Amino acid sequence: MNLKQFNAIVSRPADLRYDYFVKKTANTQMLWGLYNEGWAMTTAPDGSALLPLWPEDEFALHCAIDEWNGYTSRPLDLHAFMEKILPKLEQDGVRTAIFYNNSDSAIVGAGKLLEDLKAALARS
Repeated sequence: MNLKQFNAIVSRPADLRYDYFVKKTANTQMLWGLYNEGWAMTTAPDGSALLPLWPEDEFALHCAIDEWNGYTSRPLDLHAFMEKILPKLEQDGVRTAIFYNNSDSAIVGAGKLLEDLKAALARS
């Protein structure tokens, strides 16, 4: 992906970045997080825990600054994520911060993300 394409995608509103994330993740069967002796986490304005996730390596690395300086991008297999991680997040009350761009993200419950990913997989 060239810089122009990268900037066009990363500058979209959070809801459109979420749609891109769901489609891209269903297509590639992979998603990305940031990792450094544990997965990068953040908090919502209400103080609840969020797991940030990205559709591609480049977008995750773009956010490896400030509190995530020193983190590296790490891939996650979509099916394992859907089967093991999303149910655990739902159980623990942890939501997801989808496609953070160093400004904002789509904050989505794990159950909703699971539904959307299943629907996208059914369409692909």
